[in-house]
Amino acid sequence: MTNLATTLRSSATIALGRGARLAARLRGGGSGGTALPGLVVERTDPGFLGRVLAQLPRGVVVVSGTNGKTTTTKMVVQLLQSQGLKVLTNRTGSNFIRGVLASLLTEVDWRGRVDADIAVLELDEAHAVRFIQHVRPQATLLLNVMRDQLDRFGEVDYTASLLHQVAQATTGVVVINQDDPRLVSPDFLDTLSAHTASFGIGPALRSVFLSDDELHAARTSQPTAARPGEAVPGPMSPSRPTVLLEELHGQEVTLQVRGVRRRVSMTIPGVHNQLNACAALALALEILGPKAD
Repeated sequence: MTNLATTLRSSATIALGRGARLAARLRGGGSGGTALPGLVVERTDPGFLGRVLAQLPRGVVVVSGTNGKTTTTKMVVQLLQSQGLKVLTNRTGSNFIRGVLASLLTEVDWRGRVDADIAVLELDEAHAVRFIQHVRPQATLLLNVMRDQLDRFGEVDYTASLLHQVAQATTGVVVINQDDPRLVSPDFLDTLSAHTASFGIGPALRSVFLSDDELHAARTSQPTAARPGEAVPGPMSPSRPTVLLEELHGQEVTLQVRGVRRRVSMTIPGVHNQLNACAALALALEILGPKAD
């Protein structure tokens, strides 16, 4: 397809999508308009997503997992913006492909051009697998695999397999929760071509942040003691964690950042959000490399 034909195709798609958004807002009394325009673009121009995101010089970042995606994505965006990057994201929190497309409609000009350095996109696990058929991420952050939100899929192992497909499609770096046994299993890690990095918790906080298997075992039965001489499974890590949450003191936390201990004051409440902040920092540091301030 020639440049002129591509521009005309994108212009027509943008006009259709923005028309659908206006119609949805008029019908909804001035609110809404996120699902319909994205659906219109998805159905009428399947190549639009890839064409727009291919323009980004620093590529696309995907944030996925069962818990914490929205908050973590917002923190990643703020961290990268603080380092001078122009960041495109799905600000509405709609983490299906149509939500991403609806967000793109607000960012592109009439020719389909976007003024951004990098995209940071929150994606539902199943839609992330569909997304990588159009765009291969430069970086991926995988937060966790928990069964409390898995009524759509039913099995934690199936959800882990979806995240595995996203990790396999990633070209630059995959940042993984080192304390989630499904994300750091050899079956998961050994087939990845991208560099792997991790975030996690120190030994003192292991009872505060339980894995899905530990939570499920606590709900259903008492854990079985290991037999004499039998190794007790523990967390694995693809490498030394980029960011490790070591201690909690209310809003004050002790982190190990690239091997250096730091005392940090968190503004976001909740211990799980503090761990999400560590995930966001680990991802930002891996994306920025030595240029990070």
